[in-house]
Amino acid sequence: MDQGDSNAADTVEAKDSETVDVANKATTKIDLKNTLVMIVVAVVAIGCAFVFVTRILSSKDVYDITMSADASTSEPSSDGTENYPPDGNDSGTKKDGTSDEVKSKNKDKKKTIGKKGNDDNGKSNSVLGKILVPMDSIVVNIGKVDSKRYLRVIISLEVKNSEIEETIKTNKVIFRDKLVTYLSSKNVSGISTQVSQLGLRTEIKNILNSEILRSEDAISQVYFSDFIIQ
Repeated sequence: MDQGDSNAADTVEAKDSETVDVANKATTKIDLKNTLVMIVVAVVAIGCAFVFVTRILSSKDVYDITMSADASTSEPSSDGTENYPPDGNDSGTKKDGTSDEVKSKNKDKKKTIGKKGNDDNGKSNSVLGKILVPMDSIVVNIGKVDSKRYLRVIISLEVKNSEIEETIKTNKVIFRDKLVTYLSSKNVSGISTQVSQLGLRTEIKNILNSEILRSEDAISQVYFSDFIIQ
């Protein structure tokens, strides 16, 4: 074999050796990649298994606790019946814990109070069962016409029924005129004491009963809500 053939053989052998090395390196890279993929898959699988097992066990614990609580609330009573917890559909008890019977009593009580209030409003001028007819404020000179002394008084008339009340309201001008005429005839000494004021009430009652209403007891009492002498 000559020198040229020997060199050609060495070159071919070197190329084959490089090809083998390249193939080996490629195979090594593929094996490493597969190994990494397997490791990643294994880690993911372990993580999923851990999460799954953890949730299952937690759910089981909660379920066991719930079942235990339900069992404790539904234990049989001494009479053999089970004690179930009350729910919102209980026909005998409202949501606020008040029974139908109590609700009904409260409702009836409110109706009674409301009815009583309406009755009281129907007699707006009534005090302690008495019918009062208030007259407007009256201011008159006392004694002489040009006197500087005057009396300011507010009078309320107690009547025995609503018919007389309506009569006085309808003819209030006539009643006021009679009161002004009568009070103007008084002097200071005749109305300044408590005794004289009591007599004044009786005189007013008698005058109004006899001269206007033509009755002895149509007006039963006269009240002063304001009595000022100046």
